[in-house]
Amino acid sequence: MNTYAAGHSMVIRSATEEDLDRVLEIDQLSFPTPWTPHTFKIALKDIFFVIEQKEIIGYIVACICDLGLRVEILRIAVHPDHRGKGVAKELLETSLRFFSEENVEAVELRVNSANRSAVKFYEKFGFEIKNFATIIGDQEFDIFYVMKLKLPEPIEAKNWPLEKFCPEVAYYTVQLAG
Repeated sequence: MNTYAAGHSMVIRSATEEDLDRVLEIDQLSFPTPWTPHTFKIALKDIFFVIEQKEIIGYIVACICDLGLRVEILRIAVHPDHRGKGVAKELLETSLRFFSEENVEAVELRVNSANRSAVKFYEKFGFEIKNFATIIGDQEFDIFYVMKLKLPEPIEAKNWPLEKFCPEVAYYTVQLAG
């Protein structure tokens, strides 16, 4: 099991099958269309980190694309009781460092255009809106921004101060999911 650095008595590590019940709980509290247990089980084969502080309080799922040159963040969520405390910031900072050390050149994600706080959160990390996608449901549709971040070279990333990933070091209230 890989463990990655985190601050404020939080630990970020690779997810295991034993973590899935808590991850499912957080997912159901965070998204109108939660993932299935099977989807999360498959995600264990990809990049899947949990952050814990006595118990799991958030997670991030991503997959490697384009022969390892690009990563797509598929899901990131923090338990409602822990939002606005820098948990998503810790998850994203650690993940971006990990991606850079793995020689990933770019990171992409999709975020609902109506979720302005999430868009602003990603923009603070340097993500830019590059495109949009429309997802049509049974009786409604959602517009998602495709956001992209070009990562630094791995040697540069190791020396990146936290401020490089997030210029505003002070905590800010962000609700990514929901």
